[in-house]
Amino acid sequence: MSFYARAISWLSRFGPAAQHHRTEAPADAPAFQRRIDLALAAGQVAAAEQLCMARLAARGDDRDARLHLGHLLLRENRVADALGHFRILDALEGRGDVVTEAFTSERLDIERVRRGEPHFRWLENVRVETAYWTVMRDGCVYNEDVHAKNLATSPFVRGRVSPDGALVIASLPSAARTIEQECILVGGDDNYSHWLFRNMLKLSSLDRAGLLYRYPWLVNTDLKNYQNEYLGLLGQQPERLLKVERNSVIACRRLLVPALHVNSRAISHGVAWLRERLAHLLVAPAQAARRLFVSRRDNARRSVLNEDEVFAALAPLGFERVVPGEMSVVDQIATFSGARYIVAAHGAALTNMIFAPPGAAIVELTSTAIEHMDLFRKLARSTQHEVKSVVSADYAAGTDHPDVNSDYRVDVAVVRAAVAGMLQARS
Repeated sequence: MSFYARAISWLSRFGPAAQHHRTEAPADAPAFQRRIDLALAAGQVAAAEQLCMARLAARGDDRDARLHLGHLLLRENRVADALGHFRILDALEGRGDVVTEAFTSERLDIERVRRGEPHFRWLENVRVETAYWTVMRDGCVYNEDVHAKNLATSPFVRGRVSPDGALVIASLPSAARTIEQECILVGGDDNYSHWLFRNMLKLSSLDRAGLLYRYPWLVNTDLKNYQNEYLGLLGQQPERLLKVERNSVIACRRLLVPALHVNSRAISHGVAWLRERLAHLLVAPAQAARRLFVSRRDNARRSVLNEDEVFAALAPLGFERVVPGEMSVVDQIATFSGARYIVAAHGAALTNMIFAPPGAAIVELTSTAIEHMDLFRKLARSTQHEVKSVVSADYAAGTDHPDVNSDYRVDVAVVRAAVAGMLQARS
């Protein structure tokens, strides 16, 4: 009896999901994927592993079997075995220029994280991957309080994360560049909101310590216009920027890493600092009287389908429509700092509430697919703003399974009532 036949015979003990494969020979990749999914849906992890082993025995070094088996072993915390399969997979894929390693997730300073204190740390002889700005050293990976992107989607990790997130397997090329001089990790991000939260606010701890302008800043080469604007507004000179290519790995001899601000205390610290730094651009709170309706018409996803209808209902209440994505950073800061009331769909532009005066009232338009994203409610606790969310479950026709990028409609009467209530309470 062949190894594959013995494996299928053994699978018969696991019920219908496994018995489905009893007489089948190794199939093509889509069919194999379906068989793995079927076994896992039935809770038969061991059965899924045996399917992979049988396919390897029948076909030799098979990419799909190696890939699935590596992930299954990692899921069971059999790291060394998983690492072996992923290394073979790299060779099968012609990735001979990478080294595949396991890294344990670490924090820069866990005690200060628990106390909610802004902080930073010097790290020596590190590697930095510039896709997600993850820092690695001596088998440790620093991401959660450095840039906080989902490592599972990193091009260097590709989903190879343990179920508890405590360990990742990364395939890293040799460092494309070694930076000998001491520098500060600022990083980069394509999203306006993420740029403020992941790259700007954390700089406050360095500035308060007198370190921010002592060393050059490490950033990506393809900075967007608004990112360059922010760097200029903070007074950093272009020649003090160390620019590195995106999606590469670099080595740094000594890197100063500011921790992300992730709780209300630290966020308040960062917001206060940013407002101080940009105070010359802010409208005086006593003069802030504008009523803003923030448009997403410049975005191709997560649009409010009846935006014009919503604005028509709010215009008689004194609201003006603004499109932050079409404005300079200076204009966005001036506009939001001069606003007393803001109605906006959940999106990056609403992060400008950082500049609105204390006591400003905000109505956030959101959907059931994204209402769990509580960034702006969390931010409001640090900015002394009142935020009320209007949640919609009315999606575009044909949207059977809405996701975070789905367009939606809001109930105009509900929005107008929420706004009128705020206006009345403050009259």
